[in-house]
Order: sequence, then structure tokens, then C-alpha cells
Amino acid sequence: MLSDPHNKSSKVKSKDALLAELLGYRPQSLVTIEYVESLDDWKTAWDHVHFEGFLGTKMTLQFTWQGCDSLLAAPLVIDLARLALLAQRKGEAGAVPAAACFFKSPLGSTEHDFGKQFVLLERYLLGR
Repeated sequence: MLSDPHNKSSKVKSKDALLAELLGYRPQSLVTIEYVESLDDWKTAWDHVHFEGFLGTKMTLQFTWQGCDSLLAAPLVIDLARLALLAQRKGEAGAVPAAACFFKSPLGSTEHDFGKQFVLLERYLLGR
């Protein structure tokens, strides 16, 4: 729950750290996720990223996002449970690197390129 300062801190830290991995350098950024009690299970995230664009031109990306945590998580949890069952049927235990595309900080994989993560998942599902 985002009303818990520890949970909020963990989410902001992982979200902010991902930017450096994706861009190859740490941009100046402000990432915050707020719990608004009257919105209940809906979270609001604000992102401000100051980065270098083409030819080193300074640019800014800002966006506000709002979504219902439970509805966002439900299909992901179902797919993760199905992946865990598949891994169990294959006799595997522990982290499933092929599930990297489901996480900001995946276990068993350092790949953060979603396209490459998805190819890894497809190959796993096809038994390759």
C-alpha cells in the first residue's frame, strides 16, 4: 500500500533506478507515486525526467499517470502463476528469467529491453 512510507520508497527507488539502466546514464529525474486516500486503490504517479536528446540537446519528459493497482496487477498475477506452473512441470525451481518482462527489477536476468525480454519469454513458452 502506498500509504506505507517504506512501500512507497521502494516503488519510487526501483522506478527511478530503471531510467539509468534504460538510457545508459543517470538523468536528472523526479519520480513520485502518491496515495490519495479518497481515490482508494487508484494510484497516481508523476514523472519528470531531464535528459540529453539528439546532439546533447537538453530535453524534458513529464507525465502524470493514474491507474487502479488491483486491475493492473490481476492479469499479470494470473500469467505469472501460469508461468510458475509451467516451470514446475519442467522440473525447474527458483527464479524464472523468462518472466523478466513482468518486473522492473527482474530476478535471474539483467536484461531491461522489453523487446528482448519478450523474445526470451516466447522462446521459453515454445520450449526453445
